[in-house]
Amino acid sequence: MSILFLMSMFFLSFAPLWICIICIDAKSLIEGTDNPYTEWISLALIAVVLIASVSSAAKTLKMQLSPDEDRYMVVAAEKDTVSTTTYLLSNVLPLLAFDFTLWFDAVQFLIILVFLAMLCLLHYRCDSNVCLELAGYRLYNCSLRGKGKPDAKGKKATILIRRKQLNVNDEIIFRRLNDNLYIAKYMAPEEQT
Repeated sequence: MSILFLMSMFFLSFAPLWICIICIDAKSLIEGTDNPYTEWISLALIAVVLIASVSSAAKTLKMQLSPDEDRYMVVAAEKDTVSTTTYLLSNVLPLLAFDFTLWFDAVQFLIILVFLAMLCLLHYRCDSNVCLELAGYRLYNCSLRGKGKPDAKGKKATILIRRKQLNVNDEIIFRRLNDNLYIAKYMAPEEQT
């Protein structure tokens, strides 16, 4: 997984925070301020990084999975419904305590954000992302078995798939995003051979 994709996913995981900051800065500019530079710089940075992050994430997620890759049957699948909520409550919500219209608070916020980014990059965390949820991707903890290999030992994997429900005996192909996370594609019955 590219570092650019990981950084993009980190930035997008804070989408609710960026929306709140945009609203705060816009309100400050509308009401009038003596020194609007903090707000303008903040809005410009968010816009530029948001556009770059969305394009990088979309490019990586749309990379085609080859139908010739190994196919797996889902033996068990459990949807992860708490990671995104936990991430938002523990990482995003506390950052709203800063006053983004003041330079000193903006600098403090950036220091904390840099440390969170380093932790995210070191641990390859890109799965707790509200933007992925909104784009239709779901996270499943699965047990898989290679297709045509009934005696093969099951493989445990956490997969990100654009599917509302993953069922037992569904056929998928996937590729690795990082050590713990794979992106998968559901193989519809007409695609199965």
